[in-house]
Amino acid sequence: MSQTPQQEKKSRFQVSREVQEEFVNGIAEAMLALTSRVAGKSRVADTPTGTPFCPTTGREYGGPNMLRLMLAGMEKGYADDRWLTFKQVQQYQSEHPNLKVGVKKGEHGIKLLRPEEIFFTIGEDEKWTFHSQDEARAIEAQRKQGAKLPPVQHKTLFYPFTVFNAAQIYGLPAKEKAAPALTEQERNAFLEKFIADSGIAVEHHDGPAAYSHAEDVLKLPFPDRFTSSDAYYAAKLRGFYEATGHSSRENRLTEPETLKSRAFEEMRAELFTLLAGAKFHLPMPDNSASAQVANWNRKFSGGDVAELFRAATDAARTLTSLRQFEAGEKPRDWWFPRPEAWAELEAMQKQRDAAVGVSPILAVSSGAAARHDPTLAESIAAFEAAGDPVAKARAILQNPDFLDMALKQDPTAARELAELCDQVSRALHMELDEKLQSASGAVENPLPLNEQKAASARRMRM
Repeated sequence: MSQTPQQEKKSRFQVSREVQEEFVNGIAEAMLALTSRVAGKSRVADTPTGTPFCPTTGREYGGPNMLRLMLAGMEKGYADDRWLTFKQVQQYQSEHPNLKVGVKKGEHGIKLLRPEEIFFTIGEDEKWTFHSQDEARAIEAQRKQGAKLPPVQHKTLFYPFTVFNAAQIYGLPAKEKAAPALTEQERNAFLEKFIADSGIAVEHHDGPAAYSHAEDVLKLPFPDRFTSSDAYYAAKLRGFYEATGHSSRENRLTEPETLKSRAFEEMRAELFTLLAGAKFHLPMPDNSASAQVANWNRKFSGGDVAELFRAATDAARTLTSLRQFEAGEKPRDWWFPRPEAWAELEAMQKQRDAAVGVSPILAVSSGAAARHDPTLAESIAAFEAAGDPVAKARAILQNPDFLDMALKQDPTAARELAELCDQVSRALHMELDEKLQSASGAVENPLPLNEQKAASARRMRM
């Protein structure tokens, strides 16, 4: 066992702390630059962003390193997601002597973190003794047998290494053609399934987008209140991330909540939303917390490196879960339901949606600013997917071609549907008349009866 002076111990911890501080400040600066750049734009990234990986090893970068490289790539406009160290570039050159490969002159790389587990004991004289992992296990085994030895303590230190993007390297062959990106419909269906299978309940209402911690429910405006399906799913993903902080999942929230804890949570949500948006070609939600991120950076970026690093790790973990699910795997989060429960969870979410006549997957370019009439194929798909008569009626009434087809193919069912709509219309008119009569200062509807009926019919078609 080797003795290490106290001064060396401090030096190693200090180096690790400085490296972490530089790392999280780099994340903060990139975030602030990107959130201000994407404000008001329709997309976080011009094209979907891939996961950073090393082409010489085939491994993807994980955790905070993945997050750091995705932010750097977006900030600098790199279209390539390959990253290599200087040594790996040299190694590639030696393995391909017919090529001239090297880092371009004047290029600066991105510093990442390499973790190192250290084990040590502190003796009665307050001296620190560092041990290998095998030595640490031997000491603990002796302690269990009754030996009077100081307990082994464990820490994770970080050391830097630098990587360069493929765009900063000359002579590197072009990247193999990437798999085609998901279509908008495929992306929407995937996100619907992912959020439903997570067990996080989503309800639609007339209010703003908000996650209720007390009810453990994500509440969203109706899809047609959004200007597009992109805006809808951006808000849904952000709300999903907030829900992962519930006490039954990651338990990120502190009691009582403080400005500091709120700032860290906003930072996590902003990081996840920004990177998930880049991956799925989504905008930042309307309630983007850029102001809170700026406040977080100003107040805490240099003051609590460990907490900041944990926040970045949390955001990266959830992004990794999303990637694992996309690859057909169960996310490794302990709270994420097992695959055998997914079908039931999806059915429960469909019931919640059908109860209020929502078909989120079909919310393509819909909303007050850009209303979209569904195609015949979309209406048929919505009709087949709906498990509720009201939702089926909505799918038919939203598309005149589908309504016409339904009338021709099944006149009996069409008559029943017409009777149902007539009953609903009469019930709504009766309720409206009662409210108007009971309201103080109510006045008679100035529209002629025929025009009132026509307006009601138009509302039923919306």
